[in-house]
Amino acid sequence: MSRRGLAFLWLTMSLAGLALILALAVWLGPADRPEADGTANRPPGEETNGAVGDSTGTGQADAPQEPDTVPPPGLPGSETPAEGLLAAVGDIMMHMPQLPAYYDPDTNRYDFSPFFTEVKALIAEADWAMANLETTLSADGDYSGYPRFSSPHELAAALKDAGFDIVTTANNHALDRGVPGVMRTLEFLRAQGLVTRGTYRSPEEAAEPTIIERNAIRLGLLAYTYGTNGIPVPKDMPWLIDLIDEERIARDIAALREAGADYIAIALHFGTEYQTEPSKEQKRLARRLIAAGADLIAGSHPHVIQPYEIVEATDADGSVRQGVILYSMGNFISNQRGDTKEYGVLYRIRLRKEEGVTRATDVEPVITWVHRYKAEGRNHYRILPVERVLEERNDPLLTGADYERLANDLGAIRKRLPVPDGTQGNGTFRGTEHEG
Repeated sequence: MSRRGLAFLWLTMSLAGLALILALAVWLGPADRPEADGTANRPPGEETNGAVGDSTGTGQADAPQEPDTVPPPGLPGSETPAEGLLAAVGDIMMHMPQLPAYYDPDTNRYDFSPFFTEVKALIAEADWAMANLETTLSADGDYSGYPRFSSPHELAAALKDAGFDIVTTANNHALDRGVPGVMRTLEFLRAQGLVTRGTYRSPEEAAEPTIIERNAIRLGLLAYTYGTNGIPVPKDMPWLIDLIDEERIARDIAALREAGADYIAIALHFGTEYQTEPSKEQKRLARRLIAAGADLIAGSHPHVIQPYEIVEATDADGSVRQGVILYSMGNFISNQRGDTKEYGVLYRIRLRKEEGVTRATDVEPVITWVHRYKAEGRNHYRILPVERVLEERNDPLLTGADYERLANDLGAIRKRLPVPDGTQGNGTFRGTEHEG
């Protein structure tokens, strides 16, 4: 056969083979083609020659498939707990002697950030950091101290710079400048990105649950005060400020839990001023609120440090829960002196969420002192962590007498912090080491 004939024969056979392949492809169809893992058309339960991706031919059934998504930390099914650090301090007060040294006439502005320089790292490390603002804010220069507080609005920026992200405003000085004072205070705080609770600009804002999520833990926040120094809440604005009402607080706790809060902290402005032990009424109310579902009571108003305690409560499902009650955290910043009014506690509370349940695992009280000193004829203020200062003893602004006084006061204050007689708690968390 000639070369031309052979070429023609080869071409004919190639075309025929291609046609056959195309016909088979159409006949099999996409549904009949083997899947990439070789398991197509296998009846349910039928074994394969080996596990998917395994070329050893062991004859075992398919290995269980991993879920497409791993549960977030802290949720049921997750092997990783969610953890967070909550910091809480007491009263942020502004008396008139605190202002002059921090005013810059060139810019016509105040800068209060030096108050917090020595404790900034302790605050900024926290995932949530909360303080009670016991003054109103203004930009009009109409500043005043006791009995009706009005402070420069730059204080809000200083709080934000220090690391705070939550400011509670339900206290007896919230209405010192009336409704306008409430409104502008909230505006200045919100302008700094601070979360607020306790006073409100509208009924809608008051009804909105406050939940702040960090590290997969949802912290719910409530705040209430015993009163407003006799200044009446406007009858047409009952939502303006949250006043202590046990039944109402219990409903708010339930609603906040329903809204998804994992851990509920309540800022309570209550107790008796300058008393170093909580009253019977403080204990009764705080413990009942823990029993109602609160996890933390952060107390303020006495202006001195009172004890804290850890109490147990049994929830409706029979589970036992431990709550933390900080009866009074004292003054974090103020001009008050004497009888330990210049001391406060910065509480650092560690939270852990496992299997969907969030609990506190440790409470660390850091005792602080407001160091007031003179420079250029003006009062200057800074918050110092007492134990660190006593350990280092290298602060150029402190004298030997200062160190001696700090050591003596620290010993007295430490005696307040263990659980007071007659309480339900024991000052420790099960499974943790804790010194009060």
